[in-house]
Amino acid sequence: MDYEFRTDLLGRHVAHFPMGHEALGNWLTSDLGNNPQRIQGVFDAILLIENRQTWEYELEGAEYALQLSPDEAVVRAHSLYAEADQLNDDMDYYDSESQAQCGLDDFKALLIDWIQFVGGALPSTAA
Repeated sequence: MDYEFRTDLLGRHVAHFPMGHEALGNWLTSDLGNNPQRIQGVFDAILLIENRQTWEYELEGAEYALQLSPDEAVVRAHSLYAEADQLNDDMDYYDSESQAQCGLDDFKALLIDWIQFVGGALPSTAA
């Protein structure tokens, strides 16, 4: 999975992902940011899943929800749930920017890259 991290003109950290994975970048940028406690919480959940101490983890953010399982990480925009009741059954909607998934190992590597980019210390479970 390709991605690019940048700092915008206002000094904010921004993640850019290719089509089909945009939601991961939006989640990193808007919901995870450079919050060390939140990042550590996600890494702790990954470790519990890897050690088979739990089978799933969910994190509700301001704009996105993260779901982790032994196989994958899924990010979904809250707007997907709000729009579901209002959608017309016979129409197709573009929601690729609102949902993305990847393998748990790739997701863990992504989080390590993100925390290094935002200048934080690596979580204790990253080793």
